[in-house]
Amino acid sequence: MSSIRDFWMKILPHVPHIIRHDFWRKLFALVFASLLTGYAYQNIKTKTELVKMDVRGVAIRFVAVEDGVTLIPRDVPADITIEVPKELKNLKNTDFYLECPVTKYQVEEDLPVELRPDMVKTNVPIDGLRVLAVNPDMLPLNIDIMDTKEVPVHPVCDFSELMEGYQASLVQPEKPVTIRGPKKHLATISYLETEKIPLSNVTKSFSRQVDLVSPYDKNIEILSGKVKIEVKVEKNKPRAFDGIPVQVLFGRTGANNLIISRIQPESVTVLVDSVPDISQTQIHPFLDLSDVTRPGVYNVDIKCWSDNDRIKVVEVIPAKATVTLEPVAPASK
Repeated sequence: MSSIRDFWMKILPHVPHIIRHDFWRKLFALVFASLLTGYAYQNIKTKTELVKMDVRGVAIRFVAVEDGVTLIPRDVPADITIEVPKELKNLKNTDFYLECPVTKYQVEEDLPVELRPDMVKTNVPIDGLRVLAVNPDMLPLNIDIMDTKEVPVHPVCDFSELMEGYQASLVQPEKPVTIRGPKKHLATISYLETEKIPLSNVTKSFSRQVDLVSPYDKNIEILSGKVKIEVKVEKNKPRAFDGIPVQVLFGRTGANNLIISRIQPESVTVLVDSVPDISQTQIHPFLDLSDVTRPGVYNVDIKCWSDNDRIKVVEVIPAKATVTLEPVAPASK
């Protein structure tokens, strides 16, 4: 201990008074200042140390650069590579977005767009951010312009639901309806159909407000709302087909032994329910002589059949025909 004391006794006279005065307090202050300086240096070093990171699934916002053009949003992401201070390494993809300007010409021509680092925007303040790359750097546009269009209305119903003996016709709305949606979809729409109008148990004309059916579901907005449809319902009026030849139906035995020498009348008029899109060739009046086996004059009911199930025969005029049958002449030897 004496040697240490002797050492300090030799050194102290050479130490300036300003240091020797209150030495321990000054030594403590020096140590504290050194520690504080080291902490500050380490903190500054951490903040200025940059890290490179990839952020995936960053949303892209397409912005129209022309007035009056509304672009339809498209859920498409991009990946970005950034450089930020180390303390911000926990950034999320929702902290960023890409703002991509698009012209009307680009949309109509379906041209690809370029994604650049300067398009990267932040949803929160980020100091020291540096965007290094965007992937992909080119992207198919595949978006559309919102537009409006007027189209006619086609009412929809099932006429087979009508009660027997009645017919119906639909009155087309005079005014078109306005629809709004992607321009590419609108180009494929030439009309809109209504929801199905029920006709079962209907015997009188009526009108109804009906909804329209969008061919692309929610992608097409119908601005006109419901439309008024008028349905005219009335009893069928018989339609006459004149001059239809009368056919004869023979039995197997009679056909071999008898011949028809006279039919009066040879043609008739047939009244059928007024069914659209039918022709005279689908109506077949006939005489049933399948049970006749002897020659003579017969007064036979005229029957009628049709190969169209929609045709309902109302009346055959006249209702009967006179047929003269003669035996087959024997062959000469």
